[in-house]
Amino acid sequence: MTVSGWLFDSYTLGDRMIFWILTESGRAIKLEDQWTHSFYVASDNLKGIAKNKELAGFIKGIEITSKYERLTDRVKSELLKITLADSRKAEMLANRIWQSGDYGQFRLYNVDLLPAQSYFYEHDLFPLAFCKVKPLRSRLQWEVQDDVWLTDYRLPDFRTIRLDIKLQREGRLPSFTDRIKSVSIKKNDDDTTIDIEKQSEAEIIQELISTVTELDPDFVLLHDGDAFVFPYLIRRAEMNGIDLLLNREKLKVSMPSYEGTSYVSYGKIHFKPATVPLLGRIHLDFSNSFVYDESGMQGFFEVARICRMPLHTAFRASIGKCLSSLQFYHAIKNDRLVPWKPDEAEHFKTLEELLLADRGGLILVPMIGVHEKVAEFDFVSLYPNIMYKKNVSAETISCNCCIDSDRRVPELNFNTCKQRTGIVPTALEIVIKKRSKYKQLKKAAKDSKSKAIYDSRQNALKWINVTSFGYLGFNNAKFGRIDSHQAVCAYDRQTLLRAVKVAEKQGFRVLHGIVDSLWVQKRDASDDDYLKLKQDIEDATGFEISFEGEYNWVVFLPSKRNEKLPVPNRYFGVFTDGSIKVRGLEARRHDTPPLFSKFQQEALKIMAKGKTIHEVKALMPEVKNLFNQYVLRLKEGRVLLEELMFTKQLSKDSDQFENRNTAEISSIHQLSEEGKPLKAGQVLRYIVTDYYQKKSKQRTVPEELIDGRTTYDAKRYVELLAETCNSITEPFGYELQINEEGQDLMGFPYSSI
Repeated sequence: MTVSGWLFDSYTLGDRMIFWILTESGRAIKLEDQWTHSFYVASDNLKGIAKNKELAGFIKGIEITSKYERLTDRVKSELLKITLADSRKAEMLANRIWQSGDYGQFRLYNVDLLPAQSYFYEHDLFPLAFCKVKPLRSRLQWEVQDDVWLTDYRLPDFRTIRLDIKLQREGRLPSFTDRIKSVSIKKNDDDTTIDIEKQSEAEIIQELISTVTELDPDFVLLHDGDAFVFPYLIRRAEMNGIDLLLNREKLKVSMPSYEGTSYVSYGKIHFKPATVPLLGRIHLDFSNSFVYDESGMQGFFEVARICRMPLHTAFRASIGKCLSSLQFYHAIKNDRLVPWKPDEAEHFKTLEELLLADRGGLILVPMIGVHEKVAEFDFVSLYPNIMYKKNVSAETISCNCCIDSDRRVPELNFNTCKQRTGIVPTALEIVIKKRSKYKQLKKAAKDSKSKAIYDSRQNALKWINVTSFGYLGFNNAKFGRIDSHQAVCAYDRQTLLRAVKVAEKQGFRVLHGIVDSLWVQKRDASDDDYLKLKQDIEDATGFEISFEGEYNWVVFLPSKRNEKLPVPNRYFGVFTDGSIKVRGLEARRHDTPPLFSKFQQEALKIMAKGKTIHEVKALMPEVKNLFNQYVLRLKEGRVLLEELMFTKQLSKDSDQFENRNTAEISSIHQLSEEGKPLKAGQVLRYIVTDYYQKKSKQRTVPEELIDGRTTYDAKRYVELLAETCNSITEPFGYELQINEEGQDLMGFPYSSI
């Protein structure tokens, strides 16, 4: 019987791939394929692996095959294809093979691909694709009636519930030993809520299981579901001798085998808790998803489709992991392998060549201060377009096949391959073109719902574009190489310099330039002048640039530590249409308490009414009145604690911090004492309660320990509010000063513009 519907969930069970198809009638149908993951081994002694009896229990089949072993290879090599008896044992078997020989004797490929992803690549499938599936004995025959290039694809009418668990707390923090007090289940289709309150905990768990089974949701929404809620429910079910049967698959929900991991991304440490999948359903943990935070559900769907990642994985994946999956697909479709341990080294360079190559994009020093009538131009997805148009990839820069190529990287003189298109530009094509199409559709859309959908999807693709450059130089990227990273920077420097020369030739004064953005000024410039500049820059560089608009005024800020030192990414201004642009200020920082962000945004709205420097100065009394209103709220205790919460992402584990009495460490130690030590990359949220008591161990209170007796330090928050205000008023000659009583002395110009 042929089944038609959307490919929803996929996972492995032993030697089978399991799929759940959502039909147009709303049914969820389970299908099975007798298929397991395969990986490849290259070595001068392939027969030794085949004859190794210790490995036999892991292996379903072995065959000799031909593939392009390395990304740079032009000729296929003979390799051993190992089909696993159980897809979940890939890394275990790979490690045994790796350790059975000398270092480098065995080279392994496709080991750490998720089985579901391997299946998708092999069968040209993707999540939420509309398919016809025909079971043939132990295998499945797929007919995909969908296309990842579509922009107006249909999706199922998903059934969604949201779980909320209340605990009978024994201590100040929630614990696995706390009993369940009640459970509420909110249905998103009709917005009704089912409350489960029983005499015994066992009855609550049984009722939860039966209700979820009856509702049969596709998505189960939770906050902190991976880190706490599901591990807690699993433990409470075990304590009551109950199997937690919340999967569509008739198996109980299992405890993850590890707590989570800390990892470094772009110089910042992050923490990712172990995930808890629901087989046949998708568990969405809103506290563990970058994709959802940045682009919502529609962006999540788009990323899962084009990157060919199972929904559970895509929801939690970093953008880099999504980009990698897209690259893996194109590599495998071209008979190329994904190295388990990347070893593409940087090409040798002399010291002089290294000094020339190892530079970033071009940044011009901004002219500190307030400037009127300034135009901003931004190149459209410049770095991804450089990679796409200039064929920049690990295997195409300084390739051996095109040494005499006339395609040369500026300044560095690296040759670029002319015989083939690299994996990186091939993968980026769909991202660049679909994002451009979504932006066009958003502009043309006549209803707000369609605009929101297109905006969500283009925003998700934007993040893949942003990440693509960093992954070229990332040491763990499967298809990265520092030479290609350096090549993109060289092209960027050339492009921005050409843009600067075009602007100066047309009589514009360049005030600032940073990588792909340019700020220019010209007395009495008209819209025609700006449009001509845009066209001439595009003609000179070969890359699209957008005219972002003209500012009534814009401020380029100095360093907080040295007022003579400019900072490229700290500025704010108001366009002629009244819109405000802010970079590097408190209103844009994730660690800023919401109260400060809200105040700064309101103050900027007041200042935005002024079209000239003089008019903005005349509005300073209004800013002062706004500040005083906020101060009064703080002093009278009328500010909610959540509006005063600071956020800090930890750079190391709790026990690695020195025993110093700083505001942050005060909260870190309090959590540790209550049995909740934080891991590197986890987020600490706290409020300041007694800042000036240097000897106190409770100068701050972490969010988890706030209770009805918690109060904030009004004096300290007033001081910090003043600093937030000064960030935007000082450039106009007004500085807020707070005396010992917390009263402001604002209104006296301390400098002239």
